[in-house]
Amino acid sequence: QYIVLPVVVSLLAVLYAAPLNAQELAPQSTICIEASTGIVLDEENADLVRPPASMIKLIMMLLVDEGVEQGKWPYDKAIPVSLHAEKMGGTQVYLNYGETWPLIKLMEALSIASANDAAMAISESLWGSEEAYRAAMYERTQSLGMTRTRFYSVHGLPPDPGESPDQTTARDMTRLAQACIQRPKIMQWTGMQELQFRPEDPLKYNTNKLLWRMPDCDGLKTGYIRAAGFCVAATAERNGVRLISVVMGSPSKYGRFNRAEEMMDHGFDEVQPFQVARANQPFGDPVPVLDGKPAAVTLIALENLSLPLSDSAREALEYHHSFSGMLEPPLKAGTHIGTVQVQLQGQILGEFPVTIAQDLHFDGWHLSFEKGVAKWEGLDTPQSVPAP
Repeated sequence: QYIVLPVVVSLLAVLYAAPLNAQELAPQSTICIEASTGIVLDEENADLVRPPASMIKLIMMLLVDEGVEQGKWPYDKAIPVSLHAEKMGGTQVYLNYGETWPLIKLMEALSIASANDAAMAISESLWGSEEAYRAAMYERTQSLGMTRTRFYSVHGLPPDPGESPDQTTARDMTRLAQACIQRPKIMQWTGMQELQFRPEDPLKYNTNKLLWRMPDCDGLKTGYIRAAGFCVAATAERNGVRLISVVMGSPSKYGRFNRAEEMMDHGFDEVQPFQVARANQPFGDPVPVLDGKPAAVTLIALENLSLPLSDSAREALEYHHSFSGMLEPPLKAGTHIGTVQVQLQGQILGEFPVTIAQDLHFDGWHLSFEKGVAKWEGLDTPQSVPAP
């Protein structure tokens, strides 16, 4: 019976994953963003809730790598294979009950070969149970702002009877991808074109065909089940600009790659690095000084700030000072007076500290008024007020 059951599970998974006609799926969801700012360059149905299929494995990559960084487990940790993990259907590396594998090896199988049995073995070993792993997924997705996401499975396979399906949106998946691209291990795994899991096994090739088709694509993950259609979350870097594109619900295996590549190519044509501020150089218009000399003073940026932006985004940038509209003397040149925040349509893209280019003094009438008050009160002229 132990032989028949895995075969039945695998057969059901294959039948569930049978190709769909275009009309059987909801309209495909697509989105392309600039990775560092999250600025949306292209989108269509990006908030439509649907299953992610194996793209769900990105959250496991993130949680595992963060756990290593936090000292919860090492990458050489031995992961035992349970009977439950051995029986996983769909894509797998055919782990055997009773085997142990280093965590790093199973992560490669998960990331490159999309191995469902590896995903189950990792979740059971590191979190103790599927339930505990689901709780960890929920907490992390919410912290990333994935408000329309609820992951129930370890691997992205279709739910068993009575279980809830995984749910997310293309927009939420860009938020997960933004977190993943910050971690070199994840980029290393998802950028590998092939995997030799066992010496005697044939090579397993990465399902993300953009790694071959698009020279500057270096990750991330594909997915497919019948209910989800063909999906991909992809990233590429060109001329100092990194983009992320997500396609969900494509009726075509290669159509998802065509659309993801098309969106990124168009995005790279639009977006260029823009030097918002240069360290130790003047920034913006002079700021007025309250009752002082000079009447206005030039701000000096203390740090560089470069943002990848389209021409239209550059024209729509807004700059907000952390200080009031007018500066109050006395202030010395070089005094750190606050920060300038760069915003686009209410979204904070970055900020940098600023100083002033020259000393600020009270003007003559203000100083005379202060002297008069001091004399009337029988006090000395305040020493903190510099001479005009």
